[in-house]
Amino acid sequence: MKFEERVLRHEDQLNETDDDIVSYIRSHRQEIMKLSIQKIAADLFIAPNAVMRLSKKLEYSGFSELKFSVQNEGEPEGTGKTISGRILGQLPSNIVKTLDTIDVLTLKKAAAMMKKARCCIFAGVGDSTYFCEMLGKNLRCLDCSVQFYQQIHDMFYAVRHGSRDDLLIIISARGENDRLIEMAGEAKAMGMPVVSITHFYENRLAKACDVNLYFWGEDREVQGYNVTDRSGLMVLVRLLSEEFWQGYVEP
Repeated sequence: MKFEERVLRHEDQLNETDDDIVSYIRSHRQEIMKLSIQKIAADLFIAPNAVMRLSKKLEYSGFSELKFSVQNEGEPEGTGKTISGRILGQLPSNIVKTLDTIDVLTLKKAAAMMKKARCCIFAGVGDSTYFCEMLGKNLRCLDCSVQFYQQIHDMFYAVRHGSRDDLLIIISARGENDRLIEMAGEAKAMGMPVVSITHFYENRLAKACDVNLYFWGEDREVQGYNVTDRSGLMVLVRLLSEEFWQGYVEP
């Protein structure tokens, strides 16, 4: 079923905000794959979740399927699901939702900041430290100067002895760690730009940083043990690394 047919079918369920989003998509069909939830929300002054809710109302698995479907309106009909929908349906929901939330322009901006920085300083606690190390190694392969430490007091030391030419990248699933928020504040006070990587919801760390990247990874515990799915964060780290590597030519 095509986009316009879905809109017509669910017309009675759509509110004014939904109508605004539909109109926006219609006027940006030629660049649909470049759109992100954050871009639409910012342009229409609405909550990002409104875009996700509309996708569900129109019986898409998420915004990613909506985009792929609109771009490929010539897909075979009568199967009940678009080809892209069937492919996305095989992926874990956190990966699909992460693809929905990633803003390509923000991703490119963060990668450009990493390339420009004299040194990239990574900060994270708990499980996030693994991803700090992973992203740091991906930058080092192109001789980028990187600092990463296991202890938070060492991270503070690196920031306090850095400069406005450096870049602080903070990875925090919840974005509510007081020490990391304090670190972001210190970095910004000395003119050092700060990039945050957090789960996609409003959090204090994102508000304290210059550029915000989001993945989808809701908290989950089993018998008090943290088993939160970090596959969305893994995807974001990889996409950011790929963007950083853009332009590199093998010797």
